[in-house]
Amino acid sequence: MPFSRRRIIRDCLAALDASDSYASWQTCAEDLDRLLELDSWRADDDSPHYDVQLIRRHIAEMRRLRDDNDPLALASLIQESLYRHQNDLAEPELYETAWGGTKHLVTRYLSEAAQSIQWLATVVHPAVSTALRQGTFTRAAHVYGRSALMLSGGATLGFHHLGVVKALFEADLLPDILSGASMGAMIAAGTCSRTDKELSDLFANPGEIALSGLEWLKPRAAMRDRHLLDPEQLKRTIIHNCGDWTFGEAHARSGRTIAISVSPTRRRQKPRVLCHLTTPMVTLASAALASSMVPGLFPAVALEQRNPGESTRPYAEHERWIDGSLRGDLPMFRVGRLHNVNHFIVSQTNPHVLPFVGNGQQRGFAGWAGHLMARAAHRQGVNVVSMAREIGHRTPLAPALDVAEALAAQRYRGDIDIFPPVDLRDYRKVVANPTRADLEKFIATGERGTWPKLGMIRDQTLIGRTLQNALATLTP
Repeated sequence: MPFSRRRIIRDCLAALDASDSYASWQTCAEDLDRLLELDSWRADDDSPHYDVQLIRRHIAEMRRLRDDNDPLALASLIQESLYRHQNDLAEPELYETAWGGTKHLVTRYLSEAAQSIQWLATVVHPAVSTALRQGTFTRAAHVYGRSALMLSGGATLGFHHLGVVKALFEADLLPDILSGASMGAMIAAGTCSRTDKELSDLFANPGEIALSGLEWLKPRAAMRDRHLLDPEQLKRTIIHNCGDWTFGEAHARSGRTIAISVSPTRRRQKPRVLCHLTTPMVTLASAALASSMVPGLFPAVALEQRNPGESTRPYAEHERWIDGSLRGDLPMFRVGRLHNVNHFIVSQTNPHVLPFVGNGQQRGFAGWAGHLMARAAHRQGVNVVSMAREIGHRTPLAPALDVAEALAAQRYRGDIDIFPPVDLRDYRKVVANPTRADLEKFIATGERGTWPKLGMIRDQTLIGRTLQNALATLTP
């Protein structure tokens, strides 16, 4: 490769990293694809991951059936077509070659299917009654499933989640369902307790976010109470940032669903996912607080509930709860069962996880090799912890080994993974209040970590979003 071309590519990569908006990032990504001749890959319909001739035929058939005003045949075709192509078109490899996006054929097919669904929701036809349309779309939305954004723990590094939420919100791609554990629970609570207008105002003025949640106890108080940080100070900060809403109230005012993971203190108790369906009267602040109680740093706490017109009182007052990341950092099974979710977007910032997930920005052989080594190291670590737990299950170390195995063996990845680029120097701030400059940096890096995934998120959630929007227009 000539030196001048290498320099141009290097400059384009630098511009990509320095982008201050998604629009400028996308422009740089498309320029880079042209320089690397990846735009020809995108324009070439052929791929080993899908049946190109069948997809072309289905695109043409959708257009023909709309022109022929045949909604029944079109509905049947879409159902069959999406079932056949859904998994093929979600292959990660289709989004790991070019910077600017996937194959143009994939985008055309998904757009055609979405346009057909919108047409079916509005077309006037004697064979399609309102009741039939409502029932069909209700079943279709249930079968197709929904997407959720999962926010991991991560202590102060979890402020990166704000940038992830901001990037998704501004691209109109923020799922209606958010799950959070520990710091992720605080970000999810702050997001799901706000209306769209309030969320937009927050991102325009992040200076209103309180950053003083961590207050170290004096040595004598720490020895007496057997924890190092003041939970009341953290609770005040959470209420300032998230409000004092219950799960039911937050869902009613924002339309978004929040699920917060908490871990038990009793060995026979199971982890819980709290949401407006399971615990509508529990307060978001007490749930986010409980989900953030890292043993040793904080004490276990009780949850609180409030009925309309009543004062706050304990919920399950004999139970105490701790950090949700310990046993349910990404409670996909429980969130999926409660809310019909089958597609998970994960923002991962846990300090003990990031070294083992590889660099989501790396592509080609380097990315594959890094991911392979990270997965091998993680699997070996799980085996070691499992053996230690098996050997020490009758010793005083058993509770700690239970937690260690739960941490090691959890699933920390989803269908789409966002790993905000974290500087090793940030690890010094894991248990420290961020400065205003830190907050701005975390939000910016969270956004930059999300931009490369927006094309994949837009494509893989398009049909689900279209079905939900169509159903909303049909529901009186």
